[in-house]
Amino acid sequence: MRIWLKRAVLAVAAITVVGGLGMGLSQAQNDPISQRKALMKSNGDAMKAIKAAVDANGPATAVAPEAAKVASNLKAAAVHFVPGSDKGDTKASPDIWANLGDFQKLDNDSAAAAAKLEASAKGGDMKVVAADFGDLGKSCGACHNKYRLK
Repeated sequence: MRIWLKRAVLAVAAITVVGGLGMGLSQAQNDPISQRKALMKSNGDAMKAIKAAVDANGPATAVAPEAAKVASNLKAAAVHFVPGSDKGDTKASPDIWANLGDFQKLDNDSAAAAAKLEASAKGGDMKVVAADFGDLGKSCGACHNKYRLK
């Protein structure tokens, strides 16, 4: 096969792969279920990092950015609970949309608890950080227990 033909075939293959990846990303960006799952996975990772810092008794400075991430993710996730997005690969209960005001309150409470944890982490007192981390866990659990399918 001539070199120019090989290059042309490789170019077409590369364009096809990149185009397919771009389409997949575009579809994921328009999919509320995928978006909120990514945010919640990020929250889970952040909570594990916070727990590790709390279990090691510091440093508190390691907790602040993770708590900020959780607060930001919770605020961002709220817009991805659109009507009808309880269908498909999700653990979101249909009760969310039947009780949207309560769901939003619980989401806001968790975001506030994460912001409080961020502030206490910046203060540096690991006893306060540990207590605020416990409060954040309870707040997240309140919403999960009520609105997350098992």
